[in-house]
Order: sequence, then C-alpha cells, then structure tokens
Amino acid sequence: MKVPLSWLRDYVNLTQSPEEIAAGLTLRGLEVAEIIRVGQDWDKVVVGQVEKIEKHPNADRLVVLQVTDGSATFQVVTGAFNLKEGDKIPLALPGAKLIDGHKLVDEQAAGKRNAPLLESGELPYFTVKAGKMRGVDSNAVAVAALELGISEDFDGIVVLNPEYPVGETLSGVLGDVILDIELSPNLGRALSMIGVAREVAAMTGQKIHWPEIYFREDGPPTTEKIKVTIEDPDLCPRYDMMVVEGVKLGPSPSWLQNRLSAAGVRPINNVVDVTNYVMLEIGQPLHAFDYDDIAGKEIIVRRARPGEKIQTIDHKEHELESDVLLIADADRGVAMAGVMGGVDSEVKDTTVNVALESANFDPANVRKTGRGLFSSVSEAAKRFERTVDIELAPIGVRRGVQLIQELAGGTISKGVIDVYPQPRSPHIIELPLSEIPRILGVTIPSAEVIRMLEALEFEIAELRNDGSYQFRNDPKQYTIIVSETTSNPDILMVRVPTYRNDVTIKADLVEEIARQYGYDKIPEARLQGELPPQVSNPPYEFEDKLREVLTSAGLFEIITYPLVSLESLRNLHAALGNTAPQTDPGGPHLHHLNWSDPAHLLTLANPLSSEHEVMRPTLLGTTLETIAENLHFVDRVAIFELGRVYLKKEGEPLPDERRTLSVAMTGRRVPLSRFNPKITETDRIDFFDLKGVLEHLLERLNLADTEIQFVPVAGGDHPALHPGRAVEIIAKGQGKNAASVRLGFLGEVHPKVAEAFQLDPLQRIAVAELDVELLRPLVQRERYEAVTRMPVVTQDLAIVVSDETPAGQVQKLIRETGGKLLKEVTLFDIYRGKQVGEGKKSLAFRLAFHPQEKNLTEEEVSKIRQRIEGRLVREVGAETRA
Repeated sequence: MKVPLSWLRDYVNLTQSPEEIAAGLTLRGLEVAEIIRVGQDWDKVVVGQVEKIEKHPNADRLVVLQVTDGSATFQVVTGAFNLKEGDKIPLALPGAKLIDGHKLVDEQAAGKRNAPLLESGELPYFTVKAGKMRGVDSNAVAVAALELGISEDFDGIVVLNPEYPVGETLSGVLGDVILDIELSPNLGRALSMIGVAREVAAMTGQKIHWPEIYFREDGPPTTEKIKVTIEDPDLCPRYDMMVVEGVKLGPSPSWLQNRLSAAGVRPINNVVDVTNYVMLEIGQPLHAFDYDDIAGKEIIVRRARPGEKIQTIDHKEHELESDVLLIADADRGVAMAGVMGGVDSEVKDTTVNVALESANFDPANVRKTGRGLFSSVSEAAKRFERTVDIELAPIGVRRGVQLIQELAGGTISKGVIDVYPQPRSPHIIELPLSEIPRILGVTIPSAEVIRMLEALEFEIAELRNDGSYQFRNDPKQYTIIVSETTSNPDILMVRVPTYRNDVTIKADLVEEIARQYGYDKIPEARLQGELPPQVSNPPYEFEDKLREVLTSAGLFEIITYPLVSLESLRNLHAALGNTAPQTDPGGPHLHHLNWSDPAHLLTLANPLSSEHEVMRPTLLGTTLETIAENLHFVDRVAIFELGRVYLKKEGEPLPDERRTLSVAMTGRRVPLSRFNPKITETDRIDFFDLKGVLEHLLERLNLADTEIQFVPVAGGDHPALHPGRAVEIIAKGQGKNAASVRLGFLGEVHPKVAEAFQLDPLQRIAVAELDVELLRPLVQRERYEAVTRMPVVTQDLAIVVSDETPAGQVQKLIRETGGKLLKEVTLFDIYRGKQVGEGKKSLAFRLAFHPQEKNLTEEEVSKIRQRIEGRLVREVGAETRA
C-alpha cells in the first residue's frame, strides 16, 4: 500500500523524519519496502498559468498555448485539449528532464511493455528543449501526469489547484514522500490511512484525528427512497445505504486526483473517486449505484440462483454458482458482493441520482468469488478478504455522501438505512499479568502495560471494590463485567476494539504489548534448565546427513512456504500449452501428476491470499521461484530444500505428507576471475553437474545393496523438464526378484517453464526431486573396520569394451568379483582411438587390495585378477590390454 505522508498528516501529527517513521513501522510489522520521494527530480518544472489558447495554423490536432510563469511568457504547442484559459498547469522549462510518455505508450502498443507502465522496467527520459512543432515555435512543455511519474494518465495536461502560486516550483506544491508498505495477509487493518495513522500514533504517543463528518440531509427519509433486505446474514452481517439525488458528474478536484494517484488509484469521476477515497482513507469499501437503474427501488442481499448470470463493469458475463453472494434489485443481480459491480447499475455520465452502499461481507465468500471468477483482485475485495471492521459501515456511508455532496452537489436523504440483524458483542479477554514475562521474558509494570494497550485502542476495565470490573465510556449493557473465576488486580480485563478481528486470545494481547514495547528492546536470554535425554531419531539423523553432504558440496539450503499459488503450479505445465499431463494414479508422487488441476490438489477452503491457496504437491515450483529471485543478485545458484509435499488421497480425509528433497543448480560452473574473464557455453552448469552431485550424495549414503540407475524418460513424460535432458532415478535391489523403486527425477527445466517463472529461457537449470521416505530404507548401517596394518596392494587393470558399455556396469562387476579384499575400484582413464578400434573404448581402473591378517602374495592377487578378467570377458565381451 502506498501512503503519501502529506495525506497521512490529516490524521496524525508526524513528528519524525520519513526514515524514522519507516523504521518504526517496520519494527511493528508493517514493512516499509521503499521510501518514494515524489518531485525530487522535477528540476525546472514550475506552476504556469494558461493566458491564451489558439488553434495551430498547420495542424488540427494541436493547439498553441501562451503560458506564464510569473516572470516570462512561453509559447507551448500541445496535443491536449482539456485546458481552458486561466488553468494552472505544470510548465517544464528548457533543461527540465521528464519521462518520455510517447515512447512508453508506443512500446506498450508494440507489446514491449506491460501495464502498469511506471513499473515496467527502466523508464525512458527526454530533456526539454526549445524547438518547432509543425512550423510553430514551442519553447516549453505543458506536462501530463505520466511525464511526471505521478500516474499513468497521458490523455491530457495536469490541471493544478487554482490556489497554487504561479512560478512556484512544482516540487514545492506537489512534492511528497510516499511510504510503500508491504502488508502481510493478517494486516488488513492497516490497508487505510487511518490504519497506518493508528500505528504511527501508538508509536509516538498520540491520538489519531478522524475526519469530521457533517452534511445537510434535506431529502426525504432514506427508508422512503429504497428498501434493503438481507436474506443471508451469515455472508452479509451488515448493510448500510443512503441516497443522494441531483448530483452532477465530472472530474474530481486536483487535490483528490493527486491523492488517489499518489496512492496508486486512477481517478475516474467525482462520485467513483469518492468511493475509492473513503476506502483508502478509513478502510471501508463503498459502491455507488445509479439509483434510477435499481428496479423496484429495493436492494436484496441474497445468494445467486442456479444458472443466474451477471455482466460486470468490465463488460464480461459470468454464470454464477449458488454460493456467490449477490446484491440484487427486484429483477436481477446488480453487483457481486464485495467483488465487482454490475454494468446495469453502474454510475455513468448520465447518472443524476446515486444510491451509496457501505456493507460488511464474509471474507471467505468474497475470496472464493473473487479468486474463482477474476484474474486480479479489486482493491475492495482485497480489504473484504482480510476482514473489514463491521463498525465502519455507517461511518463509511456518511463520509461518502458528505464528500459526494461537496464535490458533485445533490440532496442527501435523511437517515442511514442500517440493516444489522445480529449485532456483535464486544470480545473481552482476561490477561494475567504473569503471562507477559512468561512469554516475552521481560517484566513490564502493569501501568505501562495498560498504557500500551490503550494506545492501540484496547479498553481496560477497572476492578471495583465489589470484585466486579467496569469499563469506562462504554454503553451501559457492557459496563459491568464480573469474572466468575476470580477478581484479581493481577488480571486485566481487556475489551478488544472492533477493528482488531485478529486478537482473540491472551497470547495475541502479549504480542501487541511486545510490538509496543519494541522487539529490539527485548533482551536475549539463554535457555535455562536441564536438557532432556537424547533419543535416537533415525529420520532426523538421515536428513541431517543429507544436509551435511549437500552443504559440503557447495549447495545452500532454502526453506520455502508450503502454501503456493495455483498459478505457480500451472506454470510448471507451461510447456504443454492447453494439454493436461496424464495422471498415473499408481505412480509415486514425483511423476505424472497433473499439478494444475485443482481436483488433484489440496486447496484451502479459506486462503488468506491467492499466493497461498494450495498445499504444494511438489517442491519444484518454489525452487524455481527462489532461483528467479536470487539470479537478480548472483550469477550462480546451487540450492536444496528438505520439506513436505502434500498429496490428495482419494477417499481419505487426510493427505499423504511426503518428505521430499529438491536440488537445483544453474549459472556459472566456476566464478569469473582474471584467469577466467569470460563465460562460454562449456562453463555453464548443466544436467551432468547436478548428476555428479547426486551420485556423490548417493555414494555417501552407503547404498551397499542397491544399484542406482538413471533411466531416460520419454519425451513430455515429465511436464516441467526438457524432453531430451530428463531421467528417472531408479533404485534396484540385489537379486533376480529384487524390486525397483522409483526415487525421483533429474533433468533440465523446459525453456517454456523457465520463461513462465520469469527466467531466461536460454538459462540451463538442472533440477532434481527425491522421495526421502523411499530413499531412507535403502541406506545400510555403516560398518567400521580397523585400518589394516598390512601393506595395500595396488594394480592397474585396462580393458577394451564396446563404446555402448557403461563404465559403471564394468566397475560394478569388478567390485562384485573382487571379494572382500578388494576395497577400492577407481576409473582413472578412458581412451578412444585407432589403437582400440572403431566403436570401442579402453577403460583403465586402479584396484586396491587391503589384506587384514597377512601380506598378500603375488599368486593370490593374480588369482583374483584372473577371476575378474574372466567375468568381464563373459559378461561384457571385454578384451584385456597389457
């Protein structure tokens, strides 16, 4: 959320610098990602006033302006027709540097840039120079909002507040500091200026200033103008409405447009802008209907009927399911509750009478409707999804009609229709003061605890002499609260403000105290007490071994969130287009799974956001996202993750949670240096680098009775991998009837999948996934032997085999035939050439024999060697070389 400090000052006194405010908010959980200083690059841009407007003599689509800066008059040629004489505008003098709006728009039309333009990469600039346009001198530039970077509007020139002094620098009147705050899903209360002001006030020991609401109610009673009925109070607990008649639609004043633009919202017209302004100001979404389009002058909040359709304001028609909550009139649905309005009742240029809605909707229902029908989430839905304070509904509608009357005129109906079937009782929590040092490890005086909670608008009851508790300044029905368990001065009775739906238990109150106290002030303390006896934990020890081997190989461990987006899983199928991969119900979870089909996935019934709506069925998606993020900063990424994946089991209430290992490598094989100043294709990590890491890992795990095979997969068999660079990892036991276990996969990511994850499609990314729970039983217990005191006998064995015979197969045969004395078999040379013949290769192995009790004789070694050579001749057609 973008928070202009000039706007925030309306609600709280800012006594700190922007940097101090940002640091304080971040410590309190509202992470300030960026401090944006608007206007610091507006050199030589001043407030000008249009004195005269004439037609261009040589071009019908241009006009010639005479604009003064108070000391000189400049002739300006422009293609904007939204000005009139007397308007004050931003005037860029020669030498001023502006964003090249024409180039941005042209690049967007050519598909080289995506919306929003101001966030589409490096921006092009131009320097203002005096020149000619179609034969007429133009000595300055009348500036559009896009050229200043304050919004994406490029249709006309910015019209400034008429009170701005001519000649004043633009940064002096429009300059601002904006805090770009990244809010986690549980911080919906901070999605407004009032919400952020609350935090700043609590941080600096102040009170917030709510906007004053006052207006004339000269119209008939609202109940005579419209009727409101809620059929499903579980999905709509409160619905408020007022009517304004005789409004005049038009552009909003510059101060309102500037505030909306600074907050990232595009101005539309004065009525719609008011709904967005109130939402940004206090956090209550509003919706304006054209009153004359409401059939029967009745609003019914109900579920959609089977097969019912609605055309939304984006001019798309939707067929609705019965769980979609509709705002309907007597004839049809006119809006999807909390998500988007309908085209039949939207405010348009001909609107003169407005019905203003301010309601509270069920977060889960809004989330399900919005995510199911729309690719992007509206600002209103974003707030309803995170829960809106139910007490804001009457405040929001009154603030809305006040501003509509001020900006668009009109007569306001008398009274608010406030349909609130089941008023909510205040939530009260007992907080023993002993809980604070127990949880935080720091003792805070009770008076200070009360001050901290009251700064956040929590109310503390006073303990009376008769053992009851009394809240100050409360409605009578909530004044006396008697604890059935105890009346103890060391227990606080705390009433939670309605805007804090997230505070439900005493631990939540302790967290609020910690935020007020300051996490940075809580001292570090060592654990005290006796450690419990250590008990062997084989699964944990096995995973610790995996970490040890992989980190020693130069890889970094990552930990990612187990909840992922459906879009991320769909990206894994980018190479398939619209073709869904085949699902193999009998196969292990690492293969043949349609990751993009919700029917095969564990989706959350009530996700906090679309980014965290599915329990991940694979680690591959989060691994690729991590690679994409890290490649912004480094040119080599080598990572692994040990985590759970969650697989839906048909007919079972609980999923199959599998411990899984993901390994990935990409980038340069060796770092750049003066000895290696350039990178070539052979210097890039590829499939074989990761294969080597996995072979090293599996060797260290002591899979003595298991043969590991890397078997190529059929083209397209794995949806995310390059069809020619992918293998399955198979574990094959010893013996004729030994079963094979499919442990996982290894391969390079398909270019289209890489591109879907914002990676260079030419980047070679090697990835692998192994099922840890299938791998662990294959590991043999390590055997320790005393180091032999006898001399080790080494011999070299060179053989010629077919070029198609794997060296690993030969090495395996040598180990099996060599017996207990043969401890090491090392391949040290491979030769192909005329001396061995076409289609053949020479393999040279070094054999190390470790006697335990006595020195080996030459005859004993010779017998073992003959046995090895004989088997190689029989089974792989080997020829020995001298």
